[in-house]
Amino acid sequence: MPAEGRALLGRFGWRRVGGRRVRRTRLPDGTTLLCVCSGVGAEKALSAARWLVDEGAAALAVLGVSGGLDPALKAGDLVVAETVLENGRAGRSGSWNTDAAGADLLYTALSAEGLPVKRGAVMSADRAALSTERKIALYRKSGALAVDMESAAVARVASEKGLPLIVLRAVCDTADRSVPRDLFELLGESGEVRPLRLLLRIARRPALVVDLARTGRAYSAAISSLRRAFRTRYRAATRPPSAGGRNGAPR
Repeated sequence: MPAEGRALLGRFGWRRVGGRRVRRTRLPDGTTLLCVCSGVGAEKALSAARWLVDEGAAALAVLGVSGGLDPALKAGDLVVAETVLENGRAGRSGSWNTDAAGADLLYTALSAEGLPVKRGAVMSADRAALSTERKIALYRKSGALAVDMESAAVARVASEKGLPLIVLRAVCDTADRSVPRDLFELLGESGEVRPLRLLLRIARRPALVVDLARTGRAYSAAISSLRRAFRTRYRAATRPPSAGGRNGAPR
């Protein structure tokens, strides 16, 4: 989402290309990182990943916030995916391994920096997992540590094209916290909050302010961890050693 992109790379330097917010930046090792703010959902992530491939990306990465499924995870904890699972519509499912060497290097680097990080499976669901009941059900079904709606789409493209994949997620809403649907529906297609809709929802349900504040604190913790992970002096660890040239990172 744009907020995640700004947190990692700053507010400036982004431009519009084909309706997408994109930015090119140099990593310390000289690699060009091509970043895309894909927006929310599998279709947008799929489109962004295919665009990155068309631009010549030699590896794909997914970075952003997610929901927690493992009850032990707290807001701000990081998850390095070893496997990406899909729990899609009409029973659609899939499983993809991420780049083992790249995931190991990333996990080791983040651990060395003292960041709260675990490694395991990340699940992509067809709709947002907002309630504690649904998170518990997904965790029991899959054993995945975190849930999002985008990683499986990118994993599918990486598998089709034979490209290495890295997935790094920061937990926002934990397994024991439900997110009111009102809050989720405040997001536009790009992932930005719609201010007018926010004001109308608060006017209709003032108690939403409490939920908004709680979610805001959790989101800040997740973004802070994600920023620290990205800005560590080991940033080059996000590039799998088997990949050369440009890396693509949908958000």
